[in-house]
Amino acid sequence: MPMVSVDVETMPTIHSEGCEMQIFYSGAVCYRFSANIWQMFTRTAEPYDYFPEGIHVEQLDSLFQTIGDIVADTAYHFTNTKIWHAIGNVVAKNTEGRTFETSELFLDDKVPPNTLNAIYTNKKVKVIDPDGSSYYGIGFTADRELLNVRFYKFGAELYVEDSTDTIQQQPAQRQPIQQQPIQQQSVQQQSVQQQTVKSVSAEIQ
Repeated sequence: MPMVSVDVETMPTIHSEGCEMQIFYSGAVCYRFSANIWQMFTRTAEPYDYFPEGIHVEQLDSLFQTIGDIVADTAYHFTNTKIWHAIGNVVAKNTEGRTFETSELFLDDKVPPNTLNAIYTNKKVKVIDPDGSSYYGIGFTADRELLNVRFYKFGAELYVEDSTDTIQQQPAQRQPIQQQPIQQQSVQQQSVQQQTVKSVSAEIQ
């Protein structure tokens, strides 16, 4: 039988299904992650986690109630740089009920709370306020709570429910800020033997 060459760097170290992970800060639950498939690649130069069938990240309060969340079709988490990369139909909602819709989003876990550049994108973004008004722009930078957001450029639209009224559009405005470079990273997925893991817990001090 001929020998088959296998590139171990392209093979996941762990393949898990039906996963849920809770992240603790100072003994209190802050975030909960859930994904259908979670693959870990630890033999590469830049180890990473891969979520090929999407991920759901929830921000929880002290009573374990969801106060904000992010959903994406695909996601990567790079272990050394602590960067999350969400791709495809990314929808994020903050604690004020404001929704952000885009095709790509980055989250840098190294950035301290209440600091810009924790979450950023260069893609087109639509923001929907709780009152139904919507904002749009190209790229933004924000804190990890998505409460302090600065767009590279943006505008707004206000939709009125009364059918007798016409849709009014406000003129687009520009708000320049320094744009942060985004590095693209590509990875490959290989089929492996499945191992079911129901839940994983980790504590961050």
